[in-house]
Amino acid sequence: MFSGIFSLGIVIVMLLSFPCYLFADGESKEHIVASNDGEATILASNDGEEMTLARNDGEEMMLTMYYGKDATVITPTRYLKPVSQVAENISVVTSDMIRVMNAHTVAEALNGVTGVQMDLRQTFGNLSDISLQGSDPRHVRVMIDGVTLNLLESGFSQIGDMPVQNIEKIEVIKGPASSSWGSSLGGVINIITKSGYPTTKVGGTLMTSYGERNSGDYRADAGGKISNFEYYIYGGHLGTNGFYPKSAFSDNSFYTKEKLDLTDKINVTYTLGYNKSEKGEGAYPSLDFFGDSWYHDLFTTLTLNGSFIDQLTFSLGGRYNNQLVSYKYYTLASSTLISEGTAKDNSKGATATLTWTPENHTVILGGEYDDGELNASALNGVKSLRKAALFANDTMSLIKNVYITPGLRFDQVNTGGSFYSPSLGVAYNPVEDFTFRATAAKGFNVPPLGEVYATGLFYVPNPGLKVEKVTSYQAGIETTLLKYAWLKLSFFRHEVADGLAHIRISDQPLLNTYVNHDKLRRQGLEVEMETFPVYNLSLNAGYALMDGEDMLTHTRLYESIRHTIDAGLRYNKNSLMAYLYCHYLVWDNIPSVVSYADRAFVFNLNVIKKFYENKRLSAEAFLTGHNIFNASQYFANPNARRWVEGGVRFNF
Repeated sequence: MFSGIFSLGIVIVMLLSFPCYLFADGESKEHIVASNDGEATILASNDGEEMTLARNDGEEMMLTMYYGKDATVITPTRYLKPVSQVAENISVVTSDMIRVMNAHTVAEALNGVTGVQMDLRQTFGNLSDISLQGSDPRHVRVMIDGVTLNLLESGFSQIGDMPVQNIEKIEVIKGPASSSWGSSLGGVINIITKSGYPTTKVGGTLMTSYGERNSGDYRADAGGKISNFEYYIYGGHLGTNGFYPKSAFSDNSFYTKEKLDLTDKINVTYTLGYNKSEKGEGAYPSLDFFGDSWYHDLFTTLTLNGSFIDQLTFSLGGRYNNQLVSYKYYTLASSTLISEGTAKDNSKGATATLTWTPENHTVILGGEYDDGELNASALNGVKSLRKAALFANDTMSLIKNVYITPGLRFDQVNTGGSFYSPSLGVAYNPVEDFTFRATAAKGFNVPPLGEVYATGLFYVPNPGLKVEKVTSYQAGIETTLLKYAWLKLSFFRHEVADGLAHIRISDQPLLNTYVNHDKLRRQGLEVEMETFPVYNLSLNAGYALMDGEDMLTHTRLYESIRHTIDAGLRYNKNSLMAYLYCHYLVWDNIPSVVSYADRAFVFNLNVIKKFYENKRLSAEAFLTGHNIFNASQYFANPNARRWVEGGVRFNF
C-alpha cells in the first residue's frame, strides 16, 4: 500500500514541479501580496500586464491558511526561526484565521487543519478527541505558555472547552516531536498567547455574539505598554442550552500576561490562566443513561529571559497547573445515579535553556523537570508522574540554502523508564519560494497514570508498563512558484511499537489490564493549497489520506478516519469579508453496532461587515451560519443541525 502511495506522490510532485518552473517569472516579476498603506496590491508579470489583487484592510497581512515564507515559528526547536528553515511538517492557525472562521474554541479552530482528525460532533464544549495523522488522542501533546494540558489520568486534553480570544497563534507539529518536547508520539499543539500592545498604552477588543439554543460568546480583552511594563488581560463567557438532549454547556475563563523589562537585555514574564466549565455529555436512550461533567483548570508561569552577550541568550522558567475533572452518570428513565468519579491533577515544573547563535548555527541546550500528582477515584491512592530531561538541537547552515537540524533528548520517567529521542531534519531551498523538507525521528509516549494504576471496574494495575515508541519518516515540498498560489505536499510514515492495549486476564472473575502489545503502522499524504486573492476572491483546500494497519493481525486500524477534505472560499473587499468553508471525512473500519455518519460536506459561512472606523476605534458586525445544509457527520451522537448566530466586535 505504501509503495502505491509513494508512487502516486512522485507523480504528483512531477506534475506540480513542471508548472512551478513554467510559471516562475523572471526578475521583473513583482510578488507583492500585501501593503501596509491599504492600497490595492499589484502583481505584475513580465509582459507588463497587471492584475489587481485583494486590498489590505489593515488587520490582515496574510492569506487565510498560508502563513507566509517570512513567518517564524518556535515549536520545532524551541527557538524562533523562519518557516523556510523548518524541517518538520508544521501548520499554523493565526488569530486572524480564528476571527475569519468565528471559532469559539481551540477544537473549532483546529478542525479545518489538514492532517488533523477530530471527532467534532457538536458545538463548542463538546468532547473533542483530536488526532494528528491518525495518532491516538493521548499521543498529542497540548501546551499553552509551555504548560502541558494533557490529563495525567487519561492523557487527553480538553480542547473543546478552551476559548480562543487570548490566542495569538497555534502551531501544530504533525508527527513525533520528542527530541524537543519529550512525550509526544503523535505530535504537538502549541498554543501561543497574546501579549500587550507595545505601541500604545491601551488597546483591545469587546465582542458579543448570540445564537439559537441560547448560545452566547461574550469576550473582552485589553493590553498595552506603560514605560517598561507590558500587560494583557482577558475574560469571557461561553455557553449554550445544547443542540441535543442533555448537552448544555457553560464556561467562564480568565487570562493575564505581564512582561517587565528589568534592563535592555533582561525581562521577566508572568502568566495566569483560569478556565471552569460544566457540560451535559448527552443522552443515550439505547443504553438508558445520560451524564454531566465538570472541568477546572488553573495554570501559571514565571519566566526570566535575557542575554549575556549578543550570541548567547538564556531562559529560566517555572510553571504550575491544577486540573480537576469530575463526572456523574444517571439512568435516563429515573435519573438514578449509576456512577461518579473525580480526577485531580497537580503539576509543577521548570525549564532552563541556553541559545547560542554563532555564524551558521543556532544551538539550543536545555533541561526540564516535571512533578505531577494525580488523586483520582479510579486509582488506589495518590499516584505520581515525575520526568527529568536534557535536550539539545542545532540548526546548521553550512551549505547555502540548506538547513540541517539534528536533535537529541534524554528523558527519565518514574513510570515507563528512560528513552532517547534522536531526530534529523533537512530543509532545502533550491530557489526562492520553494522548500523541500525531510525528517527522520524516534519518539515516545508515557503511559497515562490511569492505565498504569487502573483499579476501575474489571481492571487491575500494571506498574510494569513501558513507554510507547515510534519511528517516523516524513518528506514534502512547499512552494509559491505556482502562479498566484501556494502549495504544500507532505508524505508520512509512522511505525509504533509497544503500543498500549487492554487484554483479558481472567474470565472468573472478569478482569482486564493494559500491556505493551500493539504494533501499528500509519502512513499517508497531505496536500494543501491556497490561491492569492484575485478579484477579491481566494480559495484554500486541503486533503489528507491516512492508511493505518495493525502489523500483528495485518488488518486496518479500528475506528479511524481515512480521508478528510477541507476547503474554503473567501471574499474580501474594503469593509466586507465572507468566508464559506466546509469539512468532509470518511470513517474506516467502524463496527456495525456503532451509529455514525460520514461522506457529507458540513458547510459553514461567516460574513463580517465593518460599519465604523476612526483612528482609535473600529466596529464590525458578523453573522455565522453553521452546518447550513443540514449535513450529518458524527460518531455515536448526531451532530448539531443548522444553527445561526450573530454579533458585534469593537476594536480599540
